[in-house]
Amino acid sequence: MKNKLTRKLVLYFSLTLLLFSIVIGVAFSILFSRQTITIHTEEMTRRAVVIANTLDDYFAEQETTTESSSSMHGMMGSNSSMKMWMGYSAFIQFMDQLALDDIWIVDENANTITVGHGMHSTEYNELPTNARDVIKKVYTGKTATSDAFSNVIGEPTVTVGAPITNDSGEVLAVVLLHSAISSVHKNENQGYLLLFISILIAWIIGLLLSILLSKKFIAPINQMSTFTEELVVENYNNSLDIATKDEIGQLGKKLTVLKDRLAEAKFQRENREQAQKNFLSTISHELRTPVTVIRGSLESLSDGLIKQPEKVEQYHQQLLAESIVLERLINDLLELSRLENPEFTITMEPVNLNDILSDSLRSLRVTASTKNQELLLENLITEPIIITGDYGRIRQLFVILIENALKFSPNQSQVVVQANQKADHIIISVQNFDSYISPKEQKNIFQRFHQADSDVPTDGTGLGLAIAKEITDRHHFDLSVTSNKETGTIFYVKIKLNNQ
Repeated sequence: MKNKLTRKLVLYFSLTLLLFSIVIGVAFSILFSRQTITIHTEEMTRRAVVIANTLDDYFAEQETTTESSSSMHGMMGSNSSMKMWMGYSAFIQFMDQLALDDIWIVDENANTITVGHGMHSTEYNELPTNARDVIKKVYTGKTATSDAFSNVIGEPTVTVGAPITNDSGEVLAVVLLHSAISSVHKNENQGYLLLFISILIAWIIGLLLSILLSKKFIAPINQMSTFTEELVVENYNNSLDIATKDEIGQLGKKLTVLKDRLAEAKFQRENREQAQKNFLSTISHELRTPVTVIRGSLESLSDGLIKQPEKVEQYHQQLLAESIVLERLINDLLELSRLENPEFTITMEPVNLNDILSDSLRSLRVTASTKNQELLLENLITEPIIITGDYGRIRQLFVILIENALKFSPNQSQVVVQANQKADHIIISVQNFDSYISPKEQKNIFQRFHQADSDVPTDGTGLGLAIAKEITDRHHFDLSVTSNKETGTIFYVKIKLNNQ
C-alpha cells in the first residue's frame, strides 16, 4: 500500500508535468514560429528598403541621362549610360549575394528590369505569386508584403516590395524580395532543441522533487497505517505523533481519540466480563446453599429418617424458610436483569414525591416495630413535589434504602428520612445512626451480591442496593453514600426538579 500510493503520486505528478510541458511546447512552437516569420519579414522589408533607397540614385541618373541623350549628342550619352548600367549590374549582383533571397526589379506593368537569384538561383525566373498586388500597393508609395503558396517550389512564401523613387517622390520601379518559409523554419530547429532540453531537464527535476515530496507526504499516512494495525490487534500502548496542522494532523488527532475510546471500551469490556464471571460464580454459590438444604431435608423426610413429629415440623419450617430465600433471590435476579436490559422500558409520568415517601414509610412501619425501631420523616414539604418517573420503581428505591437502614440498625434505634429542597433539585436522605461503612466498602456497596461486614446478622441476597442503583440510573437520579462513626451511614438521592 505504501509503495502503491507513492507510485501513484509520482505517476500523477509526472503526467501532469508532461502534459504541462506539451502544452507549453506547442504554445511556444506556435508563438516562436509566428515571431520568427514576423522578424524575418521585417528583416526582408528592411533590406528591400535599403536596396530601393540605394537604387534611387541609379534610376534617377538613368532618367536624366536618357533625357540628355535624346536631346543632345547621343554617342557620348550612350557611353555614359553604358557605364551606369555596368555599375548598376555590379550593385545588383552584390545585393543578390547580400540579401540571400530572390530579387526582382520590376516596373509598374510587372515587367522585369533585372532579376537576381538567392535561395533558388536556377529554378525559375517568373515573378512570385501575388506579385502584381504587391506592385500596385508599392506604386502608391508604400512598402508592401504578401504571404502566398508558391506552385513552383510547392511551399508557403513571403514577398516584400519597396519603391524606388526619384527626388520628387515619383515611383520609378519596385524592388521585390522573395523568400520561402522553409528557410525560416530551418533557423527554428536550434530553438526547438533548446526547448526540448529545457523541458527534459525540468521534467527530471520535477520527477525527483515529486519522489521526495510524495515520500514526505506519505510518511504520516504510513505512520497512521501502522498505528491502526496496532489498534486492530487491540494494542493501545503506542502513541501517534503527527506534527502537521493540516487535514492529516486532524485525522491523527481523531485516531488518538479513537485509540483512547477503544482502550476505555476494552477496559470496560474486560471489567464487564470479569463481573459476569464473578456474578455467575456468586449466584451459583447463593443458589447452591438453599438448594442443598432443601434437597437434604427432603431426602431425610422421604427416606423416613425423621419420624418424630416435632422434628418433622422443624424440617418443614426449614424447607419453607429456604424456599422463601430462594424465591426472593430469584425475584431479585429477575428484577435486576430487567432493569439492566436497555430494551426494558419503565413508565415515565408525573408523580408526587411526598406520596411516594409516605407510602414507603407506611409499608415498613410493621417491619420496624418488630425491633422496636422508629421511623421518622423530617422536613417533609407540605406542598406537592411533582417529578417525572415510575411510581412503583421510585417507591421500590426508597423501600430498599429504608429497609437496608432498618436491617443494619439495632433494636430501639431510629432511622430518619429527610427531604431538603434546593433551587433546582431536592435531596432525600436516609440516615442510620448506628452503623458504619468503611471507605473501601463504600466503593463496592452498590455491586451485586456485596455483603457488608457487620456484627448484625442479615438474611439479604446482596442485590438490593444494586437494584436501587439501577433504578436511580434509569431515572437519572444521583445515588451516593457517606458513613462515619459519629453520624452513622447516610444514603442520598439527588433528584433534579427540572425533569418534570
